[in-house]
Amino acid sequence: MALVLPFLLLLLPSPALSSQHLQTGAQRFSRDIKPQPIKLVISDTCAQDGAKDRELDLDPNSPLVLTHRIRLVPGSGSACGQCELDFAALRDRIERLEKEVSDLREKCGGPEGCCTSQQSKGAVCTTVRPTTDECPDDCSDQGRCVDGKCVCFLGFSGPDCSVPDCPDDCSSRGRCVNGQCVCDPGFTGPDCSSSTCPDNCNDRGRCVNGRCVCDAGFTGPNCGTRGCPDNCNKRGRCVNGQCVCDAGFTGPNCGTRGCPANCNKRGRCVNGKCVCDSGFAGQDCSETSCPGNCNDRGRCVNGQCVCNPGFSGPDCSVKTCPENCNNRGQCVNGKCVCESGFTGPDCSSRSCPGDCSNHGRCVDGRCVCDSGFTGPDCSAETCPNDCNNKGRCVNGKCVCDVGFSGQDCSTKTCPNNCSNKGRCVRGRCVCRRGFTGPDCSECQSGFTGENCDTALAGVSRLNTRDITESSVTLFWTPPAVQYDTYHITFTSRKETDQKISSKITGRLSTYTQIGLAAGQEYTVSITGEKDGIMGTESTAEFTTLISGPKDLQVVKTTTTSVIVQWEQAQGEIDRYVLSVAPNQTDGSSRLPEMNLPSERDSAQIDGLEPGRLYDISLVAEKDSIRSLPATVQATPGPEPPSNLAFSDVTDSSFMVSWTKPKSRVSGFKITYTQVQEGEPISVSVDSETVRLALSPVSPGSTYEVRVMSVLGRDESDSIQDTVTTLPDPPTDLRAINVTDGKALLLWRPALATVDHYVIVYSSEAAPGPGISIKVSGNAAEEQLQALQSSTRYRVSVHSQLGDLSSSRATTAFTTSSGKKGDGARDLKASQVTPRTAVLSWKAPVSAVSSYKLSYYTDDQDIQEVILDPTVKELKLSRLYPSSTYTAHLQAERDGLYMSAVSTDFTTGNLRFPFPTDCSQEKQNGALESGVVEVFPQGREGKPLTVYCDMETDGGGWTVFQRRKDGKMNFFRSWREYSNGFGALDGEFWLGNEQLHNLTKMSPMMLRVDLRAGDESVHAHYSSFSIDNAKKHYTIRVSGYSGTAGDSLTYHNGRPFSTRDRDPQPFITRCAMSYRGGWWYKNCHEANLNGLYNTNTNHQGVIWTKWKGKDFSIPFTEMKFRPASFRP
Repeated sequence: MALVLPFLLLLLPSPALSSQHLQTGAQRFSRDIKPQPIKLVISDTCAQDGAKDRELDLDPNSPLVLTHRIRLVPGSGSACGQCELDFAALRDRIERLEKEVSDLREKCGGPEGCCTSQQSKGAVCTTVRPTTDECPDDCSDQGRCVDGKCVCFLGFSGPDCSVPDCPDDCSSRGRCVNGQCVCDPGFTGPDCSSSTCPDNCNDRGRCVNGRCVCDAGFTGPNCGTRGCPDNCNKRGRCVNGQCVCDAGFTGPNCGTRGCPANCNKRGRCVNGKCVCDSGFAGQDCSETSCPGNCNDRGRCVNGQCVCNPGFSGPDCSVKTCPENCNNRGQCVNGKCVCESGFTGPDCSSRSCPGDCSNHGRCVDGRCVCDSGFTGPDCSAETCPNDCNNKGRCVNGKCVCDVGFSGQDCSTKTCPNNCSNKGRCVRGRCVCRRGFTGPDCSECQSGFTGENCDTALAGVSRLNTRDITESSVTLFWTPPAVQYDTYHITFTSRKETDQKISSKITGRLSTYTQIGLAAGQEYTVSITGEKDGIMGTESTAEFTTLISGPKDLQVVKTTTTSVIVQWEQAQGEIDRYVLSVAPNQTDGSSRLPEMNLPSERDSAQIDGLEPGRLYDISLVAEKDSIRSLPATVQATPGPEPPSNLAFSDVTDSSFMVSWTKPKSRVSGFKITYTQVQEGEPISVSVDSETVRLALSPVSPGSTYEVRVMSVLGRDESDSIQDTVTTLPDPPTDLRAINVTDGKALLLWRPALATVDHYVIVYSSEAAPGPGISIKVSGNAAEEQLQALQSSTRYRVSVHSQLGDLSSSRATTAFTTSSGKKGDGARDLKASQVTPRTAVLSWKAPVSAVSSYKLSYYTDDQDIQEVILDPTVKELKLSRLYPSSTYTAHLQAERDGLYMSAVSTDFTTGNLRFPFPTDCSQEKQNGALESGVVEVFPQGREGKPLTVYCDMETDGGGWTVFQRRKDGKMNFFRSWREYSNGFGALDGEFWLGNEQLHNLTKMSPMMLRVDLRAGDESVHAHYSSFSIDNAKKHYTIRVSGYSGTAGDSLTYHNGRPFSTRDRDPQPFITRCAMSYRGGWWYKNCHEANLNGLYNTNTNHQGVIWTKWKGKDFSIPFTEMKFRPASFRP
């Protein structure tokens, strides 16, 4: 209803309601209390009769129109004493209303602050307000209309005061601050409707209706106290989660009866009574007992038996023997069984073995044998003189040692009777001339023959030839005697303990030794051997050459230089000497020799003539001795090009040109590098090409360009220069919020860093250069002002970087007419959820051609939609949760846009407003599978559209592969598999780069679903991740379980490969052989990206452990979710 100021309309409640209980704070009023009148005192200095205060008695629920200064006086009824809380609330509201009326009264301009205009009338100065502009929906009865605009009451906002500041007014359980509820203690949620629990139950329980339902082992209002099992059965008290039992009870829950002194830990407590361990007795097992009560053969002292004479043992059950058999036997039933060597009742007497075989007598346990017998038991016969200790006695006869003979071995002998080649003197051979050895069976050194009279001379003229760094050849003249074998030994003077020995046949007169050390002095000896006898030794000396360089190669040539490389010498050297000379006889002089340090393995030779053949020689040198040379030939590279120039420079390409050299070349190599941070890119062309367009390049960037000539594998010196590309223009130029005199220009900034943006705009009605504005290179918008209404404008924006300018981005717009009531009206947002909202509006009075709707929030680009003129409502989707959006709507008629209407709305909240994957979207409450927008890098990152499986095994799966009908080709390139391909609602591969980004966020699990007809199986892996591109998207998978069989662990640790890239080929290029992109090994156990419906050559969609390799599976789906996710 309309509010006629300055009157106030109050509907005062009764202190006692007629049909219900009114509960306020902690008080409750009964329906049986009789309603009491309310007494009001009205103060107004404007009353014509001069009365300042008036008292009125009103019936409950009666409306009253008042003007100003209202005092509420409680009634005198019995129930009014209970209404103080209601009266206090009314007083607060009346005071606020009174202040508003006071503010209005001051605007009346009366000398006494009263309503004194001619339009005032009535006994209490009632003022009739002149008719003014109406406000929308009369401010929805939630505000005042001032000059056609609503001034909303506290708690409401919007053009018509229809939008409450906070949901459900915070359910009367909190305060509304900037449109958000600050809940009272004990409540939470967007509208403070949910009860909280103290200390959030300390993460030891669940909060149910404001009360903690504690986990097992915890108790208390906030689950902060550790509980005891069974509450200690009321037989003890709970201390820090453990029962301290009352006397007589024990156990974790005090459920077991105790025993006295806990049986002193000498028994078990059974039903409150001690069952004592062996050796203890008494009610509390405190007394020590003896085994068998000592069998009545002794007495028990401190738990041990003191046995009577004749008995022993722990329980006195064992009979004893005299003197305990003197520890020389066993006591058996009171009698001694003596050990060997002892006898007698107490085993005190020694015995003799075999009773001395009746060939002697026993004395103190030893046999004294009769004459002619010996041995421990006198059983052996003796030999004469005991063989003089020079033999052994066998059955009474001497078997003499070597060198002795006779009945008693007293006579010395010689070995082999001196082989009949000498005399035996006192057991030793005196050999004849030419013989030697213990038995005269050997020839003396240097002699051989049957009579040892043939001399063994050494070889003569021993010498060396063909000496290298590691080998030498020996040659000699053989002696007159023909040796069976020659023994040759090489000894280094530097390392005398290391010798090289060889054995060769005696028929040779030359020998070549290899494997010697370079640059060392050697002594070689040769000795002949015949019939096992060594002849005279012959020696010679020589020195090996020092080690030289190997494998001298030309690794690079330029126009005037050559780079050579070699394998270093093996031994120690002082230096390398490099020689260079032209390979011609025209009198050209050699270049100076180059002395190089011993640690070098390459050198650059400068100052050469292009195209000329050179001989290059390299030797090692030590102590002025040089090694064998390593040689190679080289021709310096071709002549370089000249006159490098640039043309046709744009923001994404430029043309480079050069002049071809006069000498022959086979092509040119062009290398260009972004100076700031780029890597070099090389392009090769043939010898006829002298111009080349280079693209793509980065806008506003400086490039270094090098061009060199190529002849075969040789390259010339390069010519080089730099060029700077033009900055790129801004993109997505648009005009929004267009009114009759303003328009907001928006654009997407250039990729390059620019100094300025130049804006030029002009109207079609005023041709000319237009108005130019220069703004910062960091800007992305500009407000155009002072525009003419109903005018079409053309706008261009271009980038500036130094003196370089980009191409122009252009757009056009038409300002509105500026006439009120000519556009759409009452733009409102309703049915607002976290990600959707419905916008509705009223059409203009006159017909329009179309609508232009734009909406945006701080973190999203402006979205713009052109709508049919018949549309009056539009549902917005893919909005950001917890975000405030601004929407603008303009009607367009015949190319002219009318005045815009706007509204704001705030989307609802979610647990995960920007979910990183499908598991978080599941926790947001999503129940149906489908396409979802996720944010792997959070709100600030780029969103990613994925397919979520919200139904299988609790849901929350991010699907990254699906095969179901064969419509999508999976035999694709490395780039396509990196970026992804296919349709999310059909067959697709999400992309290896996205797989790496999503699986690196947290530990993931993998599920593979397979179906064939009515059969379905799955494989589950507890750990799954994909490496980055540098590691070739290597798969890491483990922890199999499921029904499909494990066919993927075989591929663990393998890089991804495609038809055009195989980082680690095994035996064959598997991606080519099996027609897919996969983590092939040798080659596969699973091939889910193979050829669809192909059952031959193992090229199909294969999971070996389920269907083998000759069956192509019709349906596959691969998906992952965090390992910590719990449905």
